[in-house]
This record gives sequence, structure tokens and C-alpha cells, in this order.
Amino acid sequence: MNGQTAVAPNAPAKKSQPKERLYTIEEYLAMEETSLVNHEFDNGKLIPMAGGTPSHSEIKASVVMALGILARQSKKSCRVFNSDIRIYLPVFTRGVMPDAVVVVGKTDFSIEHPVGLLLNPTLIVEVLSDGTESYDRGEKFARYRTLPSLEEYVLVSQNAPRVETFVKQDGRWFINETAEGLDAKVELFALGVKLPLKEIYWNVSFEEEKPKKKRAKKK
Repeated sequence: MNGQTAVAPNAPAKKSQPKERLYTIEEYLAMEETSLVNHEFDNGKLIPMAGGTPSHSEIKASVVMALGILARQSKKSCRVFNSDIRIYLPVFTRGVMPDAVVVVGKTDFSIEHPVGLLLNPTLIVEVLSDGTESYDRGEKFARYRTLPSLEEYVLVSQNAPRVETFVKQDGRWFINETAEGLDAKVELFALGVKLPLKEIYWNVSFEEEKPKKKRAKKK
């Protein structure tokens, strides 16, 4: 042997992996119109959106309902959208789906299509979950901050009655406040209203941490 590896003459050639199909934004929006599963759009790739827990879903629904009521009370002209809305991030060529959105003034969509991609959100709400909290606080928030229209970012806890708000002033982002407890209210700077936490946590029960059993000492 000369040290080279012998190859069987009839050995089948390795098949190359097929390239992942990339879609245009127009194709993506057309598919979403009839798709049974919602997707986000990432540079031509379609990312299926996973469902949440019943508690997560309930809080999202209450957030949208509460925002709708407050929008009618606000002196500003507001439109409220639920998690079906898609926001377009031009810097990343990405379409994402937040849990709730408020637009103050006229809405601006990038493409004239029944589904559409929103360009000018004023306030965005994300309901945190154990699997997405770090992403919502970090990378996703950083991407949202590239939107010139965005003035306020709201994080709603799933595990306790707690809401955090971040606001933009003079081009810089600050923590506005953290409200805790069902009797608390959180100020929504962009809308000029206060949101009672009991409205978004209505009928939601939080499991108390069970005390750990102490091990019996060996004699």
C-alpha cells in the first residue's frame, strides 16, 4: 500500500444538500395570506412562529383590548394592532410579528398588499416568555430601535404582574418605569395615558412557588 485510502470503483457519489429556497417579500406576503401558520421573514427565509401557553395568549389578548380602550381615551389619533401585524425592519430585510402595536397618526405600509408590512410603529409591546425573554430584551429590542418612528417599547411579564417601559427622548433610549402589582398603573408616554395592570392580568393566576421539602437527617 502507498498510504492512500482505497476507494471502491462503484461507490455512490455523495449527494449535495439542496439549497434552501429563498422567497421575495412579495411571495412571502402572498403565502401568508392563505397560510395556516404565521411566519416571520428573514432575508428570504420563512421562520414559523411557535404558539404560546394559555396564560401567554390570555395576557396578549388583554393587552390588545386594554390598548384599544385607552386609544379611544387618548387625545391622539391611534390605531391598535394585535400579533397578526407584521413590522418591516429595512436595515435587516426582516419582517417580524410583535405581540401588540400602536401607531399614532397615519399608518405606513411598505407594500400595497392585504397582509402588508408596517413601517411606522409608535409603540410596541412584547409579552415575555421563558424562551423568548432574553431575545425580546436584547437582539429584538436592538432591531426595533432602528425604526425611526418607534417611541416606546413595553415588556409585559408572563410570570408576575410586572410591566417595564422604555422610551426614546432626543434620539436616546431610557428606562421610563417599572410597574409591579395588580394595583399599579404604568404610564404609556407615547399615548399620554396610564394602563392599569389589573386590566392586562385580568383573570390570570400566578402559581406560587411551592416550599421545598426538607430532607430528613440521617441518624
